[in-house]
Amino acid sequence: METRKPPHVRGGTHGKFAGGVKVNSDGYLQITAGPLRGVYVHRVVMEARLGRALEPDEEVHHLNGDRLDARPENLEVRRVEEHRGYLNGRPEWRRKG
Repeated sequence: METRKPPHVRGGTHGKFAGGVKVNSDGYLQITAGPLRGVYVHRVVMEARLGRALEPDEEVHHLNGDRLDARPENLEVRRVEEHRGYLNGRPEWRRKG
């Protein structure tokens, strides 16, 4: 009896497809496919919420500290200097490991 090799499956039909998103080495969700490849999910969510692109001096802050929680209600925009100063004062929010 001849055994057939199943056809190669890609993208959304593959059993291990994760929607083109991965958790990067810093613990953030990052898009892995398409024109937004390499972009952080929380930035895309915030830009959609604002209806504009983020300014170069703006960063997205996760209110609950969970880098994987990109719900709009968990995100807020902060100026870079304000955000970095806030995070530097909160060592429990730094990456552990």
